[in-house]
Amino acid sequence: MLWLSKKRNNQKLLLWILLQDRDRGFTLVELLVIVVIVGVLSAIVAPGWLGFVNNNRLSASQSRVFSAIKDAQSIAKRSGTAVDFTIGNDPTNGAYVVTSRSQAQYLEQGVQVLSVTKNSEPAPTAVPLPLTISFNSQGLPTGITGNSTFNDFPLTITLNVANTPNRKRCTTITTILGSMKSGIDTDCP
Repeated sequence: MLWLSKKRNNQKLLLWILLQDRDRGFTLVELLVIVVIVGVLSAIVAPGWLGFVNNNRLSASQSRVFSAIKDAQSIAKRSGTAVDFTIGNDPTNGAYVVTSRSQAQYLEQGVQVLSVTKNSEPAPTAVPLPLTISFNSQGLPTGITGNSTFNDFPLTITLNVANTPNRKRCTTITTILGSMKSGIDTDCP
């Protein structure tokens, strides 16, 4: 019997200790350790996350430019009339694309038109913004910003995010027939 009463006393003591510890909470040192761990993990993850977000913004903007040019060509063919495509940088709202048959579509936040270059001899030439490309009734590019002819191929529109100059996306009109291709980083001027 003595053994049984000792066991009950030990159980009561253990229960009393456990109940006392539940009301204690966390110490300041424990909370500081958690804050430091969260801070270190955030410092490690943040640059990778920003790079991921910027890549997605660039890709979405490149797709929007590509599809806006294709839409301008398609509308010109279907309607049998000339259609203009314009791209530029707006200091208030950012980069935009617009056709003569649609409203302005702004590119993703933070994305800007870095450059527009056309192939001319002896070296590629920068084209001033805003850039307007005219497509005739057959959907062929016929003129750019003030020039009556469009024969300096390829014409490359390069996009980037202002704080990451090494990440670029470009859309290139490669031939007089208006065929296009997209490029990433080293493919872009």
